[in-house]
Amino acid sequence: MKQLNLIPPPRLECGGSLQNTRKHKRVLCSKRPLHLVLKANRNTLFKNREFIHQTLKTQAKKFGHKLQSRSVQKNHIHVLMQISSRLEYLKFIRALTGLIARKLGRGIWKFRPYTKILSWGREIKNVTGYILQNELEVFGVRAYRPRKSSKNREFTGDRLRKPIE
Repeated sequence: MKQLNLIPPPRLECGGSLQNTRKHKRVLCSKRPLHLVLKANRNTLFKNREFIHQTLKTQAKKFGHKLQSRSVQKNHIHVLMQISSRLEYLKFIRALTGLIARKLGRGIWKFRPYTKILSWGREIKNVTGYILQNELEVFGVRAYRPRKSSKNREFTGDRLRKPIE
């Protein structure tokens, strides 16, 4: 007999355009890597690429985080990192978004920061490949390939599945 799981597993992603994410505390883990996406209203991020890279690097060092991969697109930023603690992450994201908004103008951010806790191995490899693909597309090395829409999927545990109709 299998025991019932009375406590649902924690949602490993939070923020961005996901629905009802403000009612729960953001799930963060200092032992596993974190995929962070910052989405902007305007297409001005790529023009200020060097400033954003430098700001990311200095703020990550200041708060003790390890940057594994990063990419600045026209209207969003991808970061693969490992955080040192929850409190330091909150200080980091506040400082980073504030410094970028100060340089590029108020009201630049479209959504709250999207974060997803990754597991070691295949998930990190997939996210690293995705970040590299975005980087190659923005420089014109690779032609843009539309992504599969995930609007008709819902998140359950560690995997995505189509909703039951």
